[in-house]
Amino acid sequence: MGKKVLQPEAVKPKGSYSPGWEVSNGRFVYVAGQVPWDADKNTVCKGDAAGQTRQCFENIRIVLEEAGATLDDVIKLTIFAADIRFRDEINQVRTETFKEPYPASTQVAVAALVDSDWMVEIEAVAFVSE
Repeated sequence: MGKKVLQPEAVKPKGSYSPGWEVSNGRFVYVAGQVPWDADKNTVCKGDAAGQTRQCFENIRIVLEEAGATLDDVIKLTIFAADIRFRDEINQVRTETFKEPYPASTQVAVAALVDSDWMVEIEAVAFVSE
């Protein structure tokens, strides 16, 4: 079977995410929360939520590549924002990064991230059909 998006009309989303995924016959790849660091562990795009989101997705892409997976294999995102006001910028980059059917997604505003310069941290779950 592989992957099948779940899109019941009663809970159809307004944004760029899917309500759920059903998966079988494959393997999962869990990506820890990625932060807006470059390869030298420097925080990038300070004060720019969209730029930091792009870096988080790039870091996720790199981790997935190590496992032989791609961003197209992502079925679930959890996005932690340091301020709910960053939501629109984060959502715009998510829409640019992923295509339909979109990953399931949860976005939460948190009191703080580990580094005060970080505006966003993102974790992902990917599923690779075998």
